[in-house]
Amino acid sequence: MGNTAVKAKQKPLIVGPIPSPGSGNFAVAFTDRDGDGKKVTDREIAVLTVSTTPNAHYLPWANGAFTRCEISLESDSIDYFFTADLSGCSLWYKFQDKKILIRHEARTTAEAQLEHSIAGFKCVVNSSTNPDDIQLSVDPDTNVRSAQFYVVYALLDHESRQIDFRVQLVAQKKNLLTRVETYELVKLGSVVVEFPSL
Repeated sequence: MGNTAVKAKQKPLIVGPIPSPGSGNFAVAFTDRDGDGKKVTDREIAVLTVSTTPNAHYLPWANGAFTRCEISLESDSIDYFFTADLSGCSLWYKFQDKKILIRHEARTTAEAQLEHSIAGFKCVVNSSTNPDDIQLSVDPDTNVRSAQFYVVYALLDHESRQIDFRVQLVAQKKNLLTRVETYELVKLGSVVVEFPSL
């Protein structure tokens, strides 16, 4: 008999509730418990909290516009970057003045995309041009809402001087009566970018 070890299926990393005001630096802790304290087995959860020693940056989205943030490359305090789910959105980055600038774009027009390219930004993912990004659908018989969208986070490795954007295509199902949600990692990609010389 051969090796019968089974490789565990990788789970998506989902950002938990976001502290107000939503954008900025936070402390992150990773857990397998949902907001009600119930153990979940289909995902890991990144819980962000206000802290005097933050190690993560969160960037929300805005309807009909783009949001932006800057993370200094001169400090090694920020190890993680998180942003709102991307469903029709795109995520862009560029390096400038010893910082990485990141934009979460909600507009899907060619003009909006061109605006970032002209400004020197490079695209991490554009979910509006991807057929795997499936908007919400509800099964009238089961009251289960289904969607596929992108969840992107990044690991900042200050020692190796690089950022690794993890692009997760996630399938979500939510029972609208019981409010129970399940997640599945459909696909995982990685965009690794070296920091420029300081």
